[in-house]
Order: sequence, then C-alpha cells, then structure tokens
Amino acid sequence: MNDAGDLTTKYEQKKFYIKRTFMYVCGICFVLSLNHIISLFQLHGEADGVGKFGYNIWSLLGFIIALWLLNRMFHRTDKRLHCAGAAGGFLMAAAIVYGAYAHFVNDIFQSVQVVCLQFAVTAGLAVVLAAASEEVFLQFDRLNQYGQRKGEYKVTKRYFFVMLLFIFAAYLPIFLWFWPGNFVYDVPFQLEDVVLNQFNTHHPLLHTIIMGAAYKFGVSIGDASTGIQLYILLQMLILSAVFAYCAYYLYKRAVPKAYCRCALLWFALFPMHAMFSITATKDVMFAAFFLWFMIFVVRLLLDKEQFRWYSYAGLIISGALCCLMRNNAVYAVVAGAVLILLLVKRNHKQKLYGAGLLAAVYILASLVNTGFITALKAQTVDRYTETYCMMLQCLARVGAYRGDEVSETDYAELCMYMVEEDMKSYQPYLADNVKFSANEQLMKENFWNFLIFFVKMGLKFPDEYIEAWITNTMGYWYPLDRGKYVCGNIEFYHKLIYRDCEQIEKREYFSLPGIIYEPFYFRGKYDITPVLGYLHRNDFWIWLLTYFLLWCICRKKRDAGLAAVIPLMYLATCYLGPLAWLRYIYCLVVIAPLIGYAIMRASAANMTENQINKK
Repeated sequence: MNDAGDLTTKYEQKKFYIKRTFMYVCGICFVLSLNHIISLFQLHGEADGVGKFGYNIWSLLGFIIALWLLNRMFHRTDKRLHCAGAAGGFLMAAAIVYGAYAHFVNDIFQSVQVVCLQFAVTAGLAVVLAAASEEVFLQFDRLNQYGQRKGEYKVTKRYFFVMLLFIFAAYLPIFLWFWPGNFVYDVPFQLEDVVLNQFNTHHPLLHTIIMGAAYKFGVSIGDASTGIQLYILLQMLILSAVFAYCAYYLYKRAVPKAYCRCALLWFALFPMHAMFSITATKDVMFAAFFLWFMIFVVRLLLDKEQFRWYSYAGLIISGALCCLMRNNAVYAVVAGAVLILLLVKRNHKQKLYGAGLLAAVYILASLVNTGFITALKAQTVDRYTETYCMMLQCLARVGAYRGDEVSETDYAELCMYMVEEDMKSYQPYLADNVKFSANEQLMKENFWNFLIFFVKMGLKFPDEYIEAWITNTMGYWYPLDRGKYVCGNIEFYHKLIYRDCEQIEKREYFSLPGIIYEPFYFRGKYDITPVLGYLHRNDFWIWLLTYFLLWCICRKKRDAGLAAVIPLMYLATCYLGPLAWLRYIYCLVVIAPLIGYAIMRASAANMTENQINKK
C-alpha cells in the first residue's frame, strides 16, 4: 500500500513539474511572440527593448499575466471549455499576427521562412489567448447565472414612455449644438437625387424619400435647414423609441434591475448613440429597425413566446423595414432565417409558420420597393462594381503589385475592367478607388467571362487574393493598433453639406456639448481615449458576437446561438463590402444589450454557481 501511495505521489509530482515547465515555456513564447508583433510597429524606427525578452517592463508584466492565466486554465477539467477557449485563442492570435503583417508589412507571404515564423508566433500567442478566452466564457457563465435570478417588480406601459423621453432628452443637447444635424457619407448624393428629381436604387429609396420630403418642406417655406431638421428629429424619435422598447422588453422579462438600468443608461449616455442619432445616414434608421426585428427573433427563439397577431405584424414590418433601409440586409435576413429554420428544434408545423413569416417579410419589402421604383421612375442600378467590389479589389492588387508577372493578354483584359492608373494606385484598405472607375457595362455584359478571368488570376496569384481580402476587412477584426486608414473614423463635419444646391446651414443653439464633442469627434480624441475609444472600434463588437457564438457552442445553448445567426449573416455581407466602417456595423453595436439578455436567459446545460466559482 505504501509503495502504491509513493508511486501515486511521485506521479503527481512529476505531472506538477511538467505542467509548471510547460507554463513557463508557454509564457516565454507568448512574450517573445508579442514582442515580435510590437516590433512590426517600429519598422521605420527603433524602440528600446522591443524583441528582447525581459528587457522592458511590458515583457515582465506580460509574462506574469501569462503564468496567471495558464495556471488557472490547467486547474480546470472542463474539456468543452478548453475546446472553445482554444478556438477563441487561435482566432484571436491569427487576427493579431496576420493583421499586423498585412498592415505594417503589406506582404504576408513574402518567403517560406516568414510564413513559418508567422505560424510559430501564432502558436506562441494562441496558448495564452486560449486561457484568456476561457476567462471570457466563464464571465458569460456568471452572467448566465445572474440572469436566472428573476426580479420581483411590476412593469407598466408607463415605463416605456418614461424611458423614451429620457433617451430622447439625452440626445437633444447635441442636436441643439449641431443643428440641424450631421449630413455626411452618402447623404449629399441622396439629397442631390431629390433636388434633381432623378432617383436610383443605389441608395435605399425609402430613406431618400423620407429625408427628401423633409428637405422639400424646408425649401417650400424658404428655409431648407428648418425643414431638414424634421428628418433628424424623426430619426432621433425612432431610435429613442426602439432603444426604450428594448429596455422595456428587458424589464418585462424580469431581468435583474441592475442590468436593465445599465442598458438604459448605455442607450442614453453612450456618446456614439447621441452622435449617430443626429447623423442622417441610412445606417442609423437601419440599426433601429434591426434591433426591433431582433427583439422579435429573440422572443421566438429564447422566450418561445406564443405571438398574437400584432406581434406577427411587428415582426413582418420590422423585418421589411430592415430590408428597405439597407440593400444588403435582404441577403442577411433571408439567409439567416433559412439557417435558423434548418437548425432550430421545432416541429414541422412551427417551421412552416416560420417559412411563412420569412416569405411575408420578403414579399412586403419587395412590393414596397417596387412601388417606390414605379412611382419615382427610379433607375434600377445593377451596380456590378458595388456588388463585386471585393473581386475588383483582388484583381487590382494583382495588377498593382504583380503586374510585371501577368501576361500581356491577361493584363490587357485586366485593364478592360479597370482603369490602369486607378489600379496602380491601389489602396489596400479601400475598394472605392477601384470600383468607382471600373467598367460597369462590360462586367454586366460579360459577367461569366469576368468570373472565369477572376478565378484564373486567383489560381495564379492566390496569395494576393488572400492579402487583398485581409487588408480590406481587417478593420472589422484586427484588435491592435491599426492606423486610421484601416477603419474609417467617424465623420463629423462642421460644413454639413458639401454640395451647393442643398442650401443647408449650421446654427448653434446650445454650445455646452461642444466642450466634449468638439475635441472628442472633430479632433479624433475618442480614438485615443482609454476604454471608451476601444468601444468606438469595429472589432470590439465583432469579437463580442464571435465569443458569444463560441460560448453558445461550448455550453450547448442552441437557441441562443441561433439568435445570432442573422447578425452573423449581415456581417458576412459587410466582409464583401468596399471598406470596414463603423456605421456599417452600428446595428451590431445596438444589439449588445440583447446579446447580454440571450446569455442570461439561455437555459440549456446551465452550470451551478459553485461550479463556476471553482473554475
């Protein structure tokens, strides 16, 4: 018995020393890998200590944090948690490594040695980031347990109106300071269509019509600025109403009051919402309707609520408005709903009802949009250059960087689709330079030949295609320093409209908000503000969605995970877009409280509080 006990003790000691040794090796590899990535930031200069383990304080801190995370991970026995953590750690490590090389070197596949180095650095980061990912999932577990404690309070309809007024009042000061609103991005082009009475389907017609009606009313009374303010006020009201409805929904579901209040304050006081509330881009209205639509989806999937007729009507109307406010939302809603119907555990009759709802959303959106096209005699713009801008970006990179390796025949065909000068001035982070001058008519008439040519060039230069996609989308997922050109900053112009025909002038009725918003947005201070600055980046919200999906897989929470399918499909359409811009994924920002609710109310495979604390 003593011999057996001694053997067991020796085995445990040996296992302990092996784990400790592995921890130290992984910690050292992590710091070396991280220093290598940091050294890429200093390609045009020198930074003391970068690349030398132990020479700078950041190496020591990183090593200590790595040991702490690894020690906690090795004490856990949850295999599913380890698998989910490994997936999250690998994705994050790959994003850091290949994003850094794409941004600072602009050449990922420069040599076999560099590719091998990238694999090694990814592995060095992934182990520790896997441990960090597990900590994120455990916090989700705690939120899930917190959400199981239903609050003891009554909710009346008065809550909704009080919260609506509170949120709307929070946005009024910046509106009065920047009256009549912020008219940037595509707004000048849409108002030009209104002025010239020449509409097209490149921009959502519903948004152009509503905004144009406010503008025309202003012109009719001799003050375009006074008229266009009506659109901004309408947008503020709609956004505030949907935010209030989301908070009201959380209260109705007896979510702990602290979470409900935090959600309400986040909607009202987070400066990004106030800024977007007065910015007349279609993305704001789309985000409002998207949140409204997603609340119905969550009610069906997580709450398993039996809808009445008005709830079905709300689902159909909100889904149709999503499709009418962004052209790519149609693909996201349809593809996401189809995946939900295929994967959800419901009986055949319930799935038929779901298919009917999807059909109703699509038909209503199509009929309304067709009616607008007919009534306005709008030109239907095929915009092949817009839809396939990512393909053009790939070809442009080949022509710009490898043009001397392309045969004369292929290069001539390449120049048929794109202007040679624009192709040579290829911008890795922005496809607009290429798509605006691409030959739309030729792509339309010879589309299959274009596809064949695209595949042909991709087989010859697959590395350039991969790098073109990485650099064009890295603003969505690269978590480190990425420079201002990777992800378009929030635009906030003093000169509201740069088209003379629109005659809109800025007037300042309340100057106090300018103390904060003037430096924060006009001078870009939000980008360097700790914590708050990171919340203004795309990647934070996309990683939140990614980790939520991984957690749902880890904890077998099917219905909660399916609720994120439509946002995921929308994100997929953004990955095929011309650039990574915050306004494109604002709809993913506003659903953050709903993601938290999904975590709290996910019921499958729940863990006990003691189990979570032990881990």
